[in-house]
Amino acid sequence: MALNFLTMDLDTVTVHVGKADTSVDITVYRDILSAVSPYFRSAFEGPFVEATDRSISLTDVTEQTFRMFLQWTQTQNNQRPSGATFPKHEILIRRSTAKSADINAMSPTELHPPRNTTLALDEAGDRNLSISNKDLVRLYFKNPEWVEGYRLSLLSFLRLYAFADKYNVPQLRDDVLTAMVSQSMSWNGWPDLEQGVIELAYAMLPSSSKFIRFFVLSTAYVWLSQDGNCSATKLRILRELNEDFAFDVMVVQNQRLQHKRLPDRMPSRFEGAVPNACILHEHLVQDAEHCRKRVRDQPYIFTGLIEMCAQDASTTAKESEEE
Repeated sequence: MALNFLTMDLDTVTVHVGKADTSVDITVYRDILSAVSPYFRSAFEGPFVEATDRSISLTDVTEQTFRMFLQWTQTQNNQRPSGATFPKHEILIRRSTAKSADINAMSPTELHPPRNTTLALDEAGDRNLSISNKDLVRLYFKNPEWVEGYRLSLLSFLRLYAFADKYNVPQLRDDVLTAMVSQSMSWNGWPDLEQGVIELAYAMLPSSSKFIRFFVLSTAYVWLSQDGNCSATKLRILRELNEDFAFDVMVVQNQRLQHKRLPDRMPSRFEGAVPNACILHEHLVQDAEHCRKRVRDQPYIFTGLIEMCAQDASTTAKESEEE
């Protein structure tokens, strides 16, 4: 999928992004789009009006999502050092609040010790976090600003994945999931009943989508195992959220509880169900072996996606405050 800029055709096309009355025109090298998407390759190199006009309209895509997609295409060809600084929890906190002041009082090493380099970003294992789960909950998971930033970042991931799904960018679909799994592994926190995200995911994607599967697994393994409401209450909450989602979660839960000798039994622990992001990948561009090498050798692709979605969340939150 990597594009050689020395041999790249420098023909450009215009992409009209957004609804007709507010659309933005973005000029892009045709080969960049064709290299990552059979949809764009067919549009610009086939017998269609887009090829003649050298333009295409994407009325259901926001400018920010399309620019994030373009930024992702650029990372495919950058040969940076293999190391990458992983985004910290506080990337989702914009204001100086009482709880963020607690964060500032802790040293970077206390919050985020050196990453275990024997693991790829998306691999389950001992992360050696010196910060306790109690502090994680206090500083982040119960901080309303952080929780809202996290929800908005998930929506940003969803829009990017839905763009990749509709316009057939298979590597981006896999990369979004790698970024999300990596973030969950490193932050020791998994998405579960993010109501707005789940509802929108079912509206934008087929129920068989790997993006939805990620939420199904994290809900079944993490949310259902948490203390609190009884099983019947949790099932009611799931059904009220989304009937299809509730069904898929309970299928996974039932498979976990089956006897070990049954071939379709799910692993009992989350690390077994999601040892790395490849369990969610389609591998239409990179096979499993090359995918694992890519995650290890080019971690900046995935940290870049996390940073872009966090920045998009921050922008969205700021715009909401100004309205």
